[in-house]
Amino acid sequence: MKHTYIHETHTIWADNGEVYLQTDTDTIVFNASNLLRDLEPMLYLTIKEVNKENKDLKDRLKETIKTL
Repeated sequence: MKHTYIHETHTIWADNGEVYLQTDTDTIVFNASNLLRDLEPMLYLTIKEVNKENKDLKDRLKETIKTL
């Protein structure tokens, strides 16, 4: 299975029941109905990862402040 890493999207559009995400190298096409069903778990996982990253950053900042 091929993996495509998406750092940024340049353009997002929809047409004929599909949603398109354009990157530097690829265009990813989703069936709009299926994407809608997948949005809840995608949002949950995304927020969970961002919160984890923010916690790690906060913890490192607290340790740095302690050393001052």
